[in-house]
Amino acid sequence: MNQWPDACSFVDQGEIKAIFPGAKDIEEESRPINALSIKDFAADSSWKESGRSESGQCLYSMRLPGETYAATQFWFRIEAVADPKLTVGYDDRVGSGTNANQGAKGANHCVIAGVREGSWTCRKGPLLFAVGGQTSVTFKGASASAPFVWRDDVLPEFVQTIAAKIK
Repeated sequence: MNQWPDACSFVDQGEIKAIFPGAKDIEEESRPINALSIKDFAADSSWKESGRSESGQCLYSMRLPGETYAATQFWFRIEAVADPKLTVGYDDRVGSGTNANQGAKGANHCVIAGVREGSWTCRKGPLLFAVGGQTSVTFKGASASAPFVWRDDVLPEFVQTIAAKIK
């Protein structure tokens, strides 16, 4: 594959509203990323078309009930696209994080890439991807905004939504 998919095509507003029924003012912004070098995956390691993907990350902002402005953000970044065997090998060699299968939800494998910031790095088929974000809302049963609720309960829903679209 010589072209990365558009990250914003993996989650739409309807899917965000299915996860957050009260979400308003949902906006998405495509962002460029520096892509992993093709030499990590190509049979000919000298071949390289580009080190940049113009739409490799998507940032979603929204206003949840209780927020006076769109303070909640979710992001999705495509880390690598390759033959699934190469993606597994790369993830095994380079991937790091805390193994936490509760986030897998349809992905082949997921780890918590940063315990504090609460992002997930997952792989399914030809994609290695990451999801993360933050909110200022207080979830039911929590005394303050809870980053662990976001990490452990919300992000796996986004992983499932994304993984369902990966063939």
